[in-house]
Amino acid sequence: MKKVFLFCTILASAIVFSGCTTVESTQKFNRMGLGTPNEKAICQTYVEIPGLFFCGLPIITGSPVGDGEWSMFRYNLTTENVVYLLTKEAKNRKAARVINVTVSTTENHLMLPFFSMRTIQASGTGVRTKNAAINHTVREYDAQP
Repeated sequence: MKKVFLFCTILASAIVFSGCTTVESTQKFNRMGLGTPNEKAICQTYVEIPGLFFCGLPIITGSPVGDGEWSMFRYNLTTENVVYLLTKEAKNRKAARVINVTVSTTENHLMLPFFSMRTIQASGTGVRTKNAAINHTVREYDAQP
């Protein structure tokens, strides 16, 4: 009985944690120019929405609400949702627009028949004009005591 309970607990945990949305962003570029000649890179952002499916029907998927969120029985693995989260994160990092956007989808069949894991991912570089970036830096510098 204890083994069955332990197995069910591990399986339930794996299902819940496999369906969490991931939003990651970095602003460290080692002085590499990721922007264009007239724009400065503000952030590089990555978004992933995974989902567990049974016979093509969603069981648990990441949620387009934000990082670490999930939902049950809803198909959230759309380009619209990952690009929304990508642009939302870039906007929160004070970027004016996002360039070099890439969206990809993968599907892996699990050992159990009829089950599969699908993932949709997006990444892009948040940028703003160099003058806006310089003015923002000057304002931050002037505001410090």
